[in-house]
Amino acid sequence: MDFPIGTLLLGAALFIVLALIIALPLFDRKTPAVRPPTRREALEAEHQTLIRNIRELDFDFRTHKISEADYRTLRAALVQRAAEVLRALKTLEERDVDAEIEAQVAKLRKTTTLLATDGRACPSCGASLPTGARFCPSCGQAVSSESVQQAT
Repeated sequence: MDFPIGTLLLGAALFIVLALIIALPLFDRKTPAVRPPTRREALEAEHQTLIRNIRELDFDFRTHKISEADYRTLRAALVQRAAEVLRALKTLEERDVDAEIEAQVAKLRKTTTLLATDGRACPSCGASLPTGARFCPSCGQAVSSESVQQAT
């Protein structure tokens, strides 16, 4: 079969465009495909693994697969590590609560700062107006600088 040169060039161009479209997501990675676990997630996963290991160790002891001396030593080490992980989780939770409280306080302070008034009142309803407001937050009335009354 003889193909005209134009058809071959069009086919090659189409192939190149499709290859670029398919390969573009592979080169446009701004974030990693897999997010590393947070400290909390890592600690929770370790805690679950430790609990599973303790249960398996208990089962192995009950089925006489492990000696009592080894069982006592291994179980004590696993329980101690699980307690350390739980303490770390509790500390992390306390920090999370403190950070959340601080974020809420900062948000309220910012809102309070934004709502600070400069002694002006709405001519329609008499509510105090935030600094630079063009509309009354109470009634929604448009406020111009000429129509604003000074609040007493």
